[in-house]
Amino acid sequence: MTQQFQADVAVVGSGAGGSAVAGELAAAGLDVLVIEAGPKWFDPLGTHVRNVYSSEADLSRVGDIIYGEMLSYPSGADAPIGNLKDLKVAHGTGGMFALWMGNCPYPDTGELPPWMNAADWTPYFDRALALMHIDQAGGGEGKMFEALLEKTRKAIGPRPDGREVRPMPFAARRVDGKLKITASDELFFRGARSLPNLRVMSDCIVGEVIANRHKATGLRAVRRTDRNETIEISADTIVISGGTVGSPKVLAASKLDTGPALGAYIHEHVCIGSRVTLNQDIRRLIRDDEPVYSIWVPFSQGRPWQNQLCRFTLSSDGTRLAPGIREVDTSDIFTFVAMDVVAQNRFIFDRERLDPYGLPHADAVFGFSRDDRERIGAAMAEHFLIASEVGDMQAGWNPSIYPAGGSTHFMGSCRMGEKDDGQSVVDSHGRLWRYENIFVADNSVLGTPNAGNPTFTTVAQALRTADRILGRGAGG
Repeated sequence: MTQQFQADVAVVGSGAGGSAVAGELAAAGLDVLVIEAGPKWFDPLGTHVRNVYSSEADLSRVGDIIYGEMLSYPSGADAPIGNLKDLKVAHGTGGMFALWMGNCPYPDTGELPPWMNAADWTPYFDRALALMHIDQAGGGEGKMFEALLEKTRKAIGPRPDGREVRPMPFAARRVDGKLKITASDELFFRGARSLPNLRVMSDCIVGEVIANRHKATGLRAVRRTDRNETIEISADTIVISGGTVGSPKVLAASKLDTGPALGAYIHEHVCIGSRVTLNQDIRRLIRDDEPVYSIWVPFSQGRPWQNQLCRFTLSSDGTRLAPGIREVDTSDIFTFVAMDVVAQNRFIFDRERLDPYGLPHADAVFGFSRDDRERIGAAMAEHFLIASEVGDMQAGWNPSIYPAGGSTHFMGSCRMGEKDDGQSVVDSHGRLWRYENIFVADNSVLGTPNAGNPTFTTVAQALRTADRILGRGAGG
């Protein structure tokens, strides 16, 4: 059985990049069809898990849902890709955008492509700030938060102008008295419940982009729950937003002329994490209803890493809490360390061996350079300085480096570049080299070392892609 659909634009994937592109194009009047491999999780479609389980008492419950139900190995496989032991994805409406922490660090110029004018990003970052409802104050308030912020500043010392210790910008707003974290529902529908020219098909696996020479004509897909049901989609423009693993898999399955960089230059920011019991002088300031907070120590020149203090979603088993200590008495500390972006770190696709979604099987080569290791060591020292300033180092403090993929911020497999020289897959607007109407819009296009949650940058870049498709300037 074959079903046929038609749209002006077909978008593969419903995460941050896919929803930003789809929402922008639909708002401009185009007929947009979004295809998502996973099921519909929540209503409204694309809703964040924390907007369903919204009380602070639900924080551990959210951890159980995210790590036990929503995250999986790519394509629902039962094993990781190569040595990327912690590289997991979210197959479902909203993708990883339905479970992200809402942190929106504004990139330093050193975290943006050196071959692009940094000022060219400004109008897109401004649009993303408004679209994502980003609160520059980070949601933190009260005496405990102010004490923690001051102690972090003391531990870190002076930083360059514009990169000082501050509250983390946070993509959320209050709706009917409740905190609503921005996710795909906001970017898709812009405040409406639905749009007649924006359709989302869940449980539908795209297996191939159909192209004639240098122009795509549509997509071929199957129902995830019934592989005998095939779907053919005709579209004037194709946008691939399947994530850093899914997007190159779809392109590899399509046997397009992508060049040698497809799957290469994969990277993340190495994650150092610990949970510390706060000093008694800070704990005595904690309210019973202490809100979630996030403190940011930005990436800066000479210190290519980011520190963050926050309360993170843990599993409810409480194994990372010291005896007699409540969750609210602690702070998680994360340090994300930029790593070298090199061609040798890459996915390797095997079209003859298929994964559970019927896409090419992926293996990976991934490791650290000597410079990476030295950078991680320097960042670990700063992590310790913060922990020792704010926390009780005797009460179960136990820092660790997460296994590869543990940052959940993997990037680079469809790297953006200045020219078609074999070192990139797409141009500065996400258009696939050698094809006039195939675009990529997700984390996979980000190919410059960075140390912050890339979602904000991904949304800004996706708006650039939408403008290119619409043939308009940055003003929107």
